[in-house]
Amino acid sequence: MDTDKLARFSQLLHLYQKGNISPVEQDEFFALIATHQFDALLEQEIDVDFKIGFEGGKAELPPHISQEIIRNILSAERAAAAVIPIQRKRPALGWVAAAVLVAAVSLYYFINDRGQKLRTQAFAGKAQTMQNSSDTARAILLSDGSRVVLDPHSTLYFPQTFADSVREVYLDGRAFFEVTHIPGRPFLVYSDHIITKVLGTSFYVNTHTTSGNEEVSVKTGRVQVFENTKANPKQNTATPIIITPNQKAVYEPEKRFFETTIVDKPAPILKEFVRNAGTHKTQDSLRFNYDQERLENILLQLDSTYGIEIIPENPSLNNCIFTGDLSGDDLFTKLKILCLTTQSSYEINGTRILIKGSGCK
Repeated sequence: MDTDKLARFSQLLHLYQKGNISPVEQDEFFALIATHQFDALLEQEIDVDFKIGFEGGKAELPPHISQEIIRNILSAERAAAAVIPIQRKRPALGWVAAAVLVAAVSLYYFINDRGQKLRTQAFAGKAQTMQNSSDTARAILLSDGSRVVLDPHSTLYFPQTFADSVREVYLDGRAFFEVTHIPGRPFLVYSDHIITKVLGTSFYVNTHTTSGNEEVSVKTGRVQVFENTKANPKQNTATPIIITPNQKAVYEPEKRFFETTIVDKPAPILKEFVRNAGTHKTQDSLRFNYDQERLENILLQLDSTYGIEIIPENPSLNNCIFTGDLSGDDLFTKLKILCLTTQSSYEINGTRILIKGSGCK
């Protein structure tokens, strides 16, 4: 990092802490924060400030909450020329007045009345915390028999024994869940912005995407995903959605909106499939070896095998003929090969795939 730029940032930070920064300097300060080059320094200062001002120097503020405070700084009103410093034993961070820090800390403790309670209990030793600080995934067996594979640098909060009516965990990071089916006892996965509800299925939850969005993708079964309204207490909330295998829900916190799409690597959901193709039947959906096969039949097999609707926009595309073996290829590679040989193209539209082209006679 440029040492001059670092020195300038430290100077502006010192002025901001003391509440002596001018409007022009404050604009420069915000611009430097927006580059995210100084996040580590800011997080360190925020953590120290939190310890001294709120917890008597004993508590630690989780890194993702420091990031939340930084985002609050950037999104707060910059029109206020006077920054009110928080009077403490040392020059403390004003952070766009004390309200920004209070709001961010409140977000930490009250993200969700029930899901957040798990983290509070974990800190008090009444619930369990599994933090994977290694570079490899780690398997966790929960009290109901459900299995969680926790990705590196992720944390799961969960009770020692689940309640009789509901099973609840809190995730910070990315994990794969295989949930034991227990009628009448739904399984809820809480995160900062979303809640995932299932009865028994397998799925991924990722709160650490590079875009800042939160994602849920389904491997088997069905899950319901809805907005964590305690984290976003505005009136206009995102509409809850249900996703099925090979579908993914992406929640954008800034827009408060769910987008449904297809997972990056769709996997076959049927191990056996009977396909009618003219006068013969082909067993085993995992074999895609064709000899003068109509594209219509191939797309029907792909549709049924992957559980993804694949639609030719032009009916004439159904008449195209393909010969070749696609058995060892993933879905998107299969589609690329089919499109190259039929002079067509494909496009992902939500949870559907559209095949476009002039077709064949």
